[in-house]
Amino acid sequence: MLNFIYYPVSFILWVWHEVFGFLLGPDNGIAWALSVMFLVFTLRALLYKPFVSQVRSMRKMQEFQPEIAKIRKKYGNDRQKQAEEMQRLQKEHGVNPLGGCLPVLVQVPVFIGLFHVLREFGPTNGDGSPRTENYFFGLEDVQSFNRADLFGAKLGSWVTQGEAVLNAAGTSIAQMLIVMIPLMIAAASSRTSPRGTRSPARRRRRPTTRRRRS
Repeated sequence: MLNFIYYPVSFILWVWHEVFGFLLGPDNGIAWALSVMFLVFTLRALLYKPFVSQVRSMRKMQEFQPEIAKIRKKYGNDRQKQAEEMQRLQKEHGVNPLGGCLPVLVQVPVFIGLFHVLREFGPTNGDGSPRTENYFFGLEDVQSFNRADLFGAKLGSWVTQGEAVLNAAGTSIAQMLIVMIPLMIAAASSRTSPRGTRSPARRRRRPTTRRRRS
């Protein structure tokens, strides 16, 4: 259904794996991890313009929030009049209320595609048959991904598979969690970095010295 997204995402990942696989080896877990990281960086770069337009639209909407509050207070329960005044206000400020939603609608399918492509690296299909391809990746690439591990955690395995399946793959739940939890914390902290905060040193006021009269 979303093959028009899955194939480009898998192609970008394939290109980065060709680069890092050449430097570190195709079955190297760090090479695969770097390929995924740079795939995310590439997707963010491609989606930078929609993201900026989303931020600008949200800022414009915040700028005339006081005027919107005045309109709601002035016209009370007259919904039709409120809607007319809102449209006039948005036209004056050059703001499209859908401008903040459309970029999100563009970004969500792309990152769904990223998640889907990574999940499709599993060694077997949904019917239990061996997986022979993953969109742009061939059989050898799929096997390479499943052979690779990152500090003992198999890249093609999931914690929800259970201890027995993970042990058969050459890893364990403990090894998977040791790798997964720091990566999840790092990803969360990078997305929620505070902005606009000042350091305590800047918040302190400089002591003012009064000049003595001679």
